[in-house]
Amino acid sequence: MAALCLGAPALAQTCRAPAPAVGRTVTGPVLHVIDGRTLCIAQGPTPDHWIPLRISPNAPVLPVDRERLMAATFSQSLTCRITGGQGPVKIASCTLAGRSLEALLTEPATITQAKSWR
Repeated sequence: MAALCLGAPALAQTCRAPAPAVGRTVTGPVLHVIDGRTLCIAQGPTPDHWIPLRISPNAPVLPVDRERLMAATFSQSLTCRITGGQGPVKIASCTLAGRSLEALLTEPATITQAKSWR
C-alpha cells in the first residue's frame, strides 16, 4: 500500500477539507495533484470538500514526480487509510481498484503515460 503530509502554498487555494482521524478511511476521486507526493481526494464538488493527503516519506517507492502521480491517479477513485501526520495534510496508505499505489507508480505503462503529461 502506498502511504500518502505538507503545507504548500498550492493548498491555500485547493484541498481545504479536514482529513479524517488516524485509522479512518476515505474514498473518492483524485481531482488535484499538488506535487509528486501530495494529492487531493474529493468528497464533494468544490475545493473546500477536497482532502489533502501525502505519500509517506518512508514508502518504498522511488522518487515520484508530479506527472507520474497524475498519470496514475488523476480522476481515479482511491481508497486511503489515514496513518498519521499533523496539521492540515495527513499521511495515508492508498489503493486503486484494490492495487497498491506503489505498484501503480512503478508500472511501465504509468511511467510512459507520465511522459505525455509534461
